[in-house]
Amino acid sequence: MTSKFDLIIIGSGSAATTVAFKAIKHNKRVAVIDQKPIGGTCALRGCDPKKVLVGVTDALEYARKLQSYGISKLSGQIEWDELMEFKRSFTEPMSLRIEESLRKNNIEVVHGRAKFIGPETLEVEGKTFEASRFLIATGVKAATLNFPGSDLLIDNEGFLSMPALPKKLVFVGGGYISVEFASIAKKAGSEVTIIQHSGRILSNFDREMADILTSLLRESGIEISVNTSVNEVRKVDGRFEIKLTREGKEEVIYADAVVHGAGREFDSEMGLEAANIKWSRRGVEVNDFLQSVSNPRIYAAGDSADTLGPKLTPVAVMEGNIAAENLLNGNSLKADYNGIPTTVFSTPPLAMVGITEEQALKKGLRINVKKGDMTSWYNSRRRMIPKSFYKVILDSDSKKVLGAHILGENSEEVINIFAMAIRLEINVDTLLSMPFTYPSDTNDLKYMIG
Repeated sequence: MTSKFDLIIIGSGSAATTVAFKAIKHNKRVAVIDQKPIGGTCALRGCDPKKVLVGVTDALEYARKLQSYGISKLSGQIEWDELMEFKRSFTEPMSLRIEESLRKNNIEVVHGRAKFIGPETLEVEGKTFEASRFLIATGVKAATLNFPGSDLLIDNEGFLSMPALPKKLVFVGGGYISVEFASIAKKAGSEVTIIQHSGRILSNFDREMADILTSLLRESGIEISVNTSVNEVRKVDGRFEIKLTREGKEEVIYADAVVHGAGREFDSEMGLEAANIKWSRRGVEVNDFLQSVSNPRIYAAGDSADTLGPKLTPVAVMEGNIAAENLLNGNSLKADYNGIPTTVFSTPPLAMVGITEEQALKKGLRINVKKGDMTSWYNSRRRMIPKSFYKVILDSDSKKVLGAHILGENSEEVINIFAMAIRLEINVDTLLSMPFTYPSDTNDLKYMIG
């Protein structure tokens, strides 16, 4: 027997639930299908639990830096099992809470892997479901690695569920996941190595800013090996043997755990060919309205959509709202990806929005670059931050903000002001006229652009 719906949503994260709740208000019959616990990556396996770990380990790190400046005889250390229990106090109730909310709103929740068996039909655990419209919002998974033993690596879920902190950790890849988790592990007491195949980590960030952070990470005791490839991982006597090629020379290192931080890719295992759905490693191929280019019944949003948008939770929510409008009322809305900020939660965090200096020069733009060291500034010095830096790219003619990059405490908050300036085309004179709270990190942006 086939269950029929107006809309079937595959996935239950930020984009999926945004569309589900909007559709039910339009009196649509809606089903949400997920093979994992309801709630999606951010709430259960990504942003939220990660930030809990960042908050606790940062608190201890900053207290250590303030010894002899009002704090003395500090003997605190991270108790990993207690930290995991604290993290679970956020994640474990969340899935049940979201699922109960869906069911309370008469949205059917189906547990299992969805597989298309036709353009308007899919199957879950032997049961058949049919709909006039579908939304794919399954998110992404760890990218496939092509060396022997890659299956021995743990991903973000594995790291966030470790019952005990390994003495020595190796991270493969130099992006967000590796830098953030390596920072957490180091502050908690592990020996940490990051292996990056190219010549730098955080390749999406401004090169100068990423280089400064790299130096800070190394000074903290994190080993960062660039221009290094992993050839094989083996488990030997309970430990992991990692065979590398570093700067053309082969060598072997050992670890108690190896973490996959080498990128993410679309989780496409749902019979997309049977529904004539074109897709790439970045997600379902969609038009400007987030509608599949090959099957008009299908829409995609968030990490599952191949768009110009970065793979971030706020983008998933934004695309969910756009997809909902277009699904329910016909194609009319398009996404605006201008001025979307992002942050890597290292210590201190590195935040950015807009273009980098290198990108601006490649485009031949007339720019004015404001940059400088903030380490001696009040807000850095009162926290004894070892290094703070900023770079702001301005249009020389209009004096509008084209890009901003901040390495420092609370940079994830300050960057939002620059993001708003880019998105709303606010120029420097207007920003300088704002009476921000003092003393605050946000007030410092006046010195960055003045």
